[in-house]
Amino acid sequence: MAPSPAEIELANLNLVQMFGLLIGGLALFLLGLEFMTGGLKAIAGSRLQGLLGMLTSNRFRGVLAGAVVTALLNSSTITTVLMVGFVSAGLMTLAQSVPMIMGANIGSTLTAQIIAFDVSKLTPFMLAIGFLLHAFGRRDLLRQVGGVILGLGLLFLGIQFMGDATRPLRTFQPFIDTMQNMENPLLGIVVGAVFTAVVQSSAATLAIVIALGAQGLMPLEAGIALILGANVGTCGTALLAGIGKSAEALQVGVVHLIFNVLGVLFWVFFIPQMADLVRHISPSYPELQGVARLAAETPRQVANAHTIFSVVTTLILIWFTGPIARLAQLVVPKREQKIKRAGDPVYLDESSLTAPSLGLQRVRLELTRLGQLVLEIVRSGSRLVASGTIEEINLLLDQDKETDRLASEILHYIGLLSQVEHSEKEGQQMVGFSQVATNLESISGIVGTNLVSVSQQRLTHQVDLTRLRDEATDRFASTVIRNLEQAIGTIGDSKAGEAAQAVIAEKAEIENLAAAVRQAALAKLQLADKSDVLSFRLAIDLIEQGRQTAHFARAIAKTVEDFR
Repeated sequence: MAPSPAEIELANLNLVQMFGLLIGGLALFLLGLEFMTGGLKAIAGSRLQGLLGMLTSNRFRGVLAGAVVTALLNSSTITTVLMVGFVSAGLMTLAQSVPMIMGANIGSTLTAQIIAFDVSKLTPFMLAIGFLLHAFGRRDLLRQVGGVILGLGLLFLGIQFMGDATRPLRTFQPFIDTMQNMENPLLGIVVGAVFTAVVQSSAATLAIVIALGAQGLMPLEAGIALILGANVGTCGTALLAGIGKSAEALQVGVVHLIFNVLGVLFWVFFIPQMADLVRHISPSYPELQGVARLAAETPRQVANAHTIFSVVTTLILIWFTGPIARLAQLVVPKREQKIKRAGDPVYLDESSLTAPSLGLQRVRLELTRLGQLVLEIVRSGSRLVASGTIEEINLLLDQDKETDRLASEILHYIGLLSQVEHSEKEGQQMVGFSQVATNLESISGIVGTNLVSVSQQRLTHQVDLTRLRDEATDRFASTVIRNLEQAIGTIGDSKAGEAAQAVIAEKAEIENLAAAVRQAALAKLQLADKSDVLSFRLAIDLIEQGRQTAHFARAIAKTVEDFR
């Protein structure tokens, strides 16, 4: 029996070579995307936090912030995962995250617009220049820019590989028929959603659509259907990121899904009209015919269709941010959360490890919280040392253990953050924050070990330390606590230069007060018997512990001043 024409065509195709080029091209594309994202995040640096600060203004600024941050991070998925972390930590409400997610969809269209350019002749130069800058640049900025250029080169090289892989299919009728069937919106949406969910990158789906379009194999209507599906599939990562976190965090992923599903449900009925609009606003090449014209026009049309989908959907749904947030809350109702211990981190989240500047901001927030816990322990220790019961002292020891645990969590998070590509300045901040955490832990240790030891000796030997309290001792204790409070305040303020200087400048006053308390204690006790000697020794220990607390407070202020 003679083979059919289709079987003959299939036999003529080198499927192994085609498959190798296709998956190799996709791998190069994703690698290039990773290089670009890493470089852009490093260049953006602390600007990201400023952009995120726009969220609280109004919904339109939230959209703008989402679009810009996503353009800088080069991934709407990363931005949405960051929102999961922010809402989980209580840094923003669910309603505030809705415009940000809408903006993220708009920002993600920048990648499609970039890859729609035909820059195959420039790709070798991008690779060469990017590699030289990334490998041999003397400044961080040059290496980061080199990473972005190298990423662009790899990205375009990957698209070329995928184009080369699909070129033989231009004459393979069964594949052409399959692509024509993709014009069925439901089939195209399902394929686009599944593929995007698997590779976790809507940009990869767009790259393949554009590569097929550049070979004249992808009708615009089919490309639009795949794009609609890609927008749904990209929600999978954010939903996964919310699993195991608070209900509010999971609701962010649901908001992302609701936005894209509503957009798809709207546009699925207007695909022909969108295609006509896109053809009207996109560059056309009437001098070309057939496949050649499709190859020239389709890539830009696909990119423009993606942009129109995101922008128009946002313009429609921006007025319904409240109902969308409430719908997400209905889908994922608030559940009773287990009570967190003081040593459990509140702000540290793996999502912020994708951008060192944001991760450092989380560390700053958690350090401020640790500082408040330490300050509470110091205040309690100052009160309990002269009159606390054994039960109160044991409770203080438990609090000290919790602060030690939180300090360890912060140091571990900084360690994870240090493994992510970061600038020299960010590296210095990591070292500084590590020192701050260690200093706070040391202050807590002074209370948990030394002050408790003094209290236990007081109870064992029934020493009355209250008779040593006077105006000088109260002033010394309050000055040390105020000094520590000011030092902790500098942690959360990146511009607290004057406050840090004030903490450091109080050294002389604290030393003078310590000397005055020492002299007053000696004058009162006169060391007439063993009880007086023990009381004096305990008093000297307390004075020394106050001086040590002030020493670590100054160390915190100096560290903050050095890396602000």
